[in-house]
Amino acid sequence: MSAADYNDQASKNLISIITFNVTATQTIDGGIIPWVNIGKANEEILNLIDAEEIVIPEHEITVAVDYPLSNPTHFQLYSSIGFSRKLFLIELREKFIVFAKSEEFDINTLDLVALDVYKTESGRIEVTLDIDL
Repeated sequence: MSAADYNDQASKNLISIITFNVTATQTIDGGIIPWVNIGKANEEILNLIDAEEIVIPEHEITVAVDYPLSNPTHFQLYSSIGFSRKLFLIELREKFIVFAKSEEFDINTLDLVALDVYKTESGRIEVTLDIDL
């Protein structure tokens, strides 16, 4: 990360929090689960509420990941139409499959609760993940 990136990190504003809700299929009342399992994302996408809603309209975003990695990292994602919950989850799962192989953790134990979306002073969009075990 360059010095400009560090300066940019210091001055960012939270612009939205994006949640992930899944309709429970294994319960009698069909309740709502307020997270999505990253490892089982392909299956859970089928029951993801508002899956196609564009929640991040920007075409390029930076995703910052700290937990469960031993060394925090970030990566870029690109989309010509912006990011829906479904698209973001598909992209994130692919990245976490790679992380899990190199860091040796079980991707099926990670639940994505929300995304915190920030706008940096330079206008870039940075997303941090709210992950629970």
